[in-house]
Amino acid sequence: MRRRNLKRSIYLAFISLSFAACAAKESLPAFFVLTSASTGDVRWGRGTSVFIHPADLAPYLKPDSLAVRKGTNEIVYPRTALWAEPLDRGLPRAVADNLSRNHGFRAYAFAPGSPPPQVGYDIEIRLDRFEGDDNGDVILSCRWSVSDSESSVPITRRGIELRDSGWKPGDYPDLVARLSALVAKLSTQIARSVP
Repeated sequence: MRRRNLKRSIYLAFISLSFAACAAKESLPAFFVLTSASTGDVRWGRGTSVFIHPADLAPYLKPDSLAVRKGTNEIVYPRTALWAEPLDRGLPRAVADNLSRNHGFRAYAFAPGSPPPQVGYDIEIRLDRFEGDDNGDVILSCRWSVSDSESSVPITRRGIELRDSGWKPGDYPDLVARLSALVAKLSTQIARSVP
């Protein structure tokens, strides 16, 4: 009887250690934000004022998780790489920061609980693709419109697909840095489309 209890105790201890080892191997999630890319000569906005609305996300884009495309049509959401703020708010914040820092705009992004400021133009962004893929490409594809703040009729509508290559799949800090650089390029295109 004692021998059986000893075997059972050893077996349970082994199972417990196995589960603990598996749990210890799983990485804790890392949380990321998009950042602006300063061109060196920061020009905080005193010029044209714009308000960037929350981004409209393609249905496959999750507000809280990075997206990685495998092959042609499989999307993976890494459990260890998450957005620290919802993507539909983080993208407009990064665009507003880029417009203010690098293009001389007074740019504002949606902030929950705050009414939109009085501005000259409204900008709406539809994000169609925002991902890395297993070939090492990073893609930002979107459409945007600019309208006078007094009217909802767009003055300008544009679309763009921006790409970067050389990303090593699984290197999520680098993926976010590359996505941030593409957002800076998008911000330049948006700046050119505002009258």
